[in-house]
Amino acid sequence: MNELDETLELLHRDARTAPADLSAARARLLAELDAGSVVPLRPGRLRRFALPVAAAVAGVVAVTVVVVQPRPAAPGPAAAPPVRTTSPAPTAAAPDVRLMSAVQVLTRAADLTVGASDQPVGPGQFRYVAEHTWVQRGVQTGDATGYTYLWEQEVGRWIPADEHDVWQETRKILSTGKFLGGSVPQSQAPEPSVTNTDQGRWQGRCGDFFPKSKPAKKCGDPSDWDSPAFYAALPRDPAALYAKLQQLTKGRGSTPSVMFHFGIEILRAGQMPAQLRAQWYRALAKIPGITVLAAETNLDGRTGVALGLDDRHEIRQLIIDPVTGGFIGERTIAGAEPRQPWLKPGTELGASAITTAVADRLGEIPPK
Repeated sequence: MNELDETLELLHRDARTAPADLSAARARLLAELDAGSVVPLRPGRLRRFALPVAAAVAGVVAVTVVVVQPRPAAPGPAAAPPVRTTSPAPTAAAPDVRLMSAVQVLTRAADLTVGASDQPVGPGQFRYVAEHTWVQRGVQTGDATGYTYLWEQEVGRWIPADEHDVWQETRKILSTGKFLGGSVPQSQAPEPSVTNTDQGRWQGRCGDFFPKSKPAKKCGDPSDWDSPAFYAALPRDPAALYAKLQQLTKGRGSTPSVMFHFGIEILRAGQMPAQLRAQWYRALAKIPGITVLAAETNLDGRTGVALGLDDRHEIRQLIIDPVTGGFIGERTIAGAEPRQPWLKPGTELGASAITTAVADRLGEIPPK
């Protein structure tokens, strides 16, 4: 399905809601998750399948990993969000209980999400999906030749209540100079150029921002996870959703890593209703090999539980708020055997933090 590749470029994300004051509950749950021994974050693996993009010169490949989130004044990409794997000692308020497994975390998130409701988008309003992302950019000219930078980017998307109306997307590069490594020193590795699709503003009905692209985008396409029709057509049973995810990734082998990757990408589109999201979590829990990598991790100022899958090349993390069941974002880390040999295991290759809200006007950024 074409959207599997297109979504990696369009950068958008998933809605979440949160109760008012949850700090005490969050602290208790995080302590529960940490009671015992947390599976440490292995130096090496988390990535959102950074897809190579053919360069203008034959034989040269530009590696692009997109990660977005909505904060205007976020720390630069040089200061990637740290992963914490310890928490305060258990107390009476947070008793020492056994460590929850990844399946238990996803099941709990599903249970919490069942009781959640999305903020309604009324006539004339827009769902605003904001992403603050760290984007991997670079050049690769052979199996062992090339270099990689990490850019910081913001993406905002306004989705109208009626998908046939005009959508808007904005992209802005915040910084470009974080050098992750290369087969040559940084002095011989010029930063990749900012293209006319890296930043700017686009509008289009049905989210068709690039009408000349092929294949043409269609309104109400049930194979396009930008469209409400995609979610309306999905089954509500976790086993059937798991089978659907296998079908969507059949062309890529339907391996656990591929299924987990696309499961996250679909969440990031920002269109999945809360009730369906609960069952989606239960479907993801069926993917073999998912573990709790950090029972307390910080992503752009928000605390969540990091679940991940390690295929030795990279570690892809799904980050969930353990109190609300909300999808906070994702992170990718180089695995024990990085695909680019100049990258060190454990290097953060990208991360995106997602927030959503409702806007009254096209282009309006709702207050935080």
